[in-house]
Amino acid sequence: MADIKTEEFSGGVGQEHGSNHFKNRAKKLKRNRNRFLQNAKSFGKKNFFGHGAELEQTEYSYLVTMLEAMSKQKDIEERQLMSNNVLGQLKGKEIRTASNQVGSRVLENLLTYTDEETFTQQMDTFAENFRVVCCDKFASHVLQRMLCIAMLRAVAPLQPEPEAEDATQAKKLKPSGKPDRAKDQSMWPCYEHNLKEQYEDGHRKKCGEFVLRLAKYLINNLEDFAWDVTANYVIRQCVLNLSGITEMKSGSDADDTKHFVVPEKWQKLLQEFCMHLLTWPQFADLPGLELTSVMLQDLLRALAACNDEFQLEQIITKLHKEAFTSKKETGIKSEDKYDPENEATPDEGEVQLPKVFKDECILRVLEVCVTVSSASFLKDKLFAKLFRGQLKLLAKSRMCNFAVQKLIDHTTDKDMMDLIFGELEQSLEDLLRIGHTGVVLALAKACARLSCQQGKFVKQLLDALHCGEAAPVKMIMAVLCLLPVDVSPPNAPKIHLHGSLILQAILDFNKPIKFVTALLEMPSDRLAEILCDSRGSFIANAFVKSRFVGEKSREKLVRHLEGQYSQLALGVQGSRVVELMYEAGNPAQREHIVSELAEQCEQLNSKPWGVIINKRLLVDTYKRDPARWKVAIKRDAKVEKMFDKLVPGTKRKAGS
Repeated sequence: MADIKTEEFSGGVGQEHGSNHFKNRAKKLKRNRNRFLQNAKSFGKKNFFGHGAELEQTEYSYLVTMLEAMSKQKDIEERQLMSNNVLGQLKGKEIRTASNQVGSRVLENLLTYTDEETFTQQMDTFAENFRVVCCDKFASHVLQRMLCIAMLRAVAPLQPEPEAEDATQAKKLKPSGKPDRAKDQSMWPCYEHNLKEQYEDGHRKKCGEFVLRLAKYLINNLEDFAWDVTANYVIRQCVLNLSGITEMKSGSDADDTKHFVVPEKWQKLLQEFCMHLLTWPQFADLPGLELTSVMLQDLLRALAACNDEFQLEQIITKLHKEAFTSKKETGIKSEDKYDPENEATPDEGEVQLPKVFKDECILRVLEVCVTVSSASFLKDKLFAKLFRGQLKLLAKSRMCNFAVQKLIDHTTDKDMMDLIFGELEQSLEDLLRIGHTGVVLALAKACARLSCQQGKFVKQLLDALHCGEAAPVKMIMAVLCLLPVDVSPPNAPKIHLHGSLILQAILDFNKPIKFVTALLEMPSDRLAEILCDSRGSFIANAFVKSRFVGEKSREKLVRHLEGQYSQLALGVQGSRVVELMYEAGNPAQREHIVSELAEQCEQLNSKPWGVIINKRLLVDTYKRDPARWKVAIKRDAKVEKMFDKLVPGTKRKAGS
């Protein structure tokens, strides 16, 4: 394997997002909302009044006008007034309006700020037309938003007080209390408003009854609705809402999921839903179809959120027997139980993959089962009967390697981890070459978490990257970029996200001395360049916070970066590293850092993140009078400590 072509490892770097990916994505979503309004106007001029139910010209023009006005309204009182007025004008026409594309968008946003009486009327109207609304591709969106709002209003009093919540959750809210618009595609976001607004107990009770009424209706018509594209979405949201899970459409690549406390009778209804599904004669076919596969995944997530271990094991056991395996399959015998002492595995050529690994829909259900199942079921059933003996093949499969990652991430048994590692340890180079770096990362995290196989992992990783005897710079860069040292790409390699995370995991190993020494022996300017990168900067976090990196090594790193702090402070990520090094250093090193920054005070103040560092470290004060700085920084440290006692886990803002 010495002569490795450069292009073979091109997949190892992978298609990565640019630095402005998420900012540009948020702008794109905003443009899409504006484009929807522009298209609605242009369709009206062509006497085409939207998709779905036909509306009269005057009705369509009114809705387009309201849609445009909604995009400009910012004040909550004005939004509430507009919502009640518009829904009053549409009284008696709600279902037909909701079945129109433009009308659906308008109603979906108006429901958020409706008062108690108006929202109750809307719930009654939609409850009388459940079948029509559930199966309509536009009205179903309005019903989903109505279900979400009813759920939020019903469970709001059950939620713990803000003081009792984790302090890290408080940091996610803006100081103004307004939700982050970048995380909600809705024109008028509904989560924070409906949770914090005061409603009468009678109204909250009606909202709870609406949720139960819709859930019972969906259970009674499950055989019809499970196969319908639009109704299936309503079923999935209802299942999640019954367990307290809400998902907000997000501007990022993943949805923002929140979990709320719900009444016990909602959870009992979820159990009824599960029992109804288990009695289906065609249950074994559900995981193999796209619509029902996703419905099963959401049901498993909902049961896990409710901590309903009995129902969860029932449905996973049935899936395992009827969907994941079949009697005709060979390979590892299904009756063989997990035996940590028996490490013998069948030859790769003799392994026949179970059908679960040949169908993507079933495979996604298996991934969720791995995530939510108990440790004993995962070890004795899923691993022993499905994964064991064929991990090497699965890890190299483009479709199946994600299931292997989930398995490794949720392994809590050291003996089981030893078997997994034994099957994969000789395949690291192949996995890096084909770009399945997530499996290597999962192994690194598991070795750190379970404190096992750490030495073997480091050896196999360095052998795969051909850098066991390489210089410190080459070794560190090979791990960060996940490229062997003897591979010369046409362009300068960038730091791979998984490479940075693997190095962070290794620094949390019991004996990370090889990599600690390599980082300290790197030229300071090269190390500073890595720490200025958005991915590489988090290596500083792992180095400083690792339990197995000694205090002297931390001080050596702080000393090693002397002369580079001014350059680090001028970058967004580097400025964060400067703060980390300041906190990790001793008093003399802290003063040296501030003195270095004081020489570039003007440049520091030209950047917003530089201004924050200036205020937190009192750089201006040091520049004027170092003796006064020593007194001021001690006083500031006392205030910081008092603030941390009041609000644990948070930092006092600069200048406060």
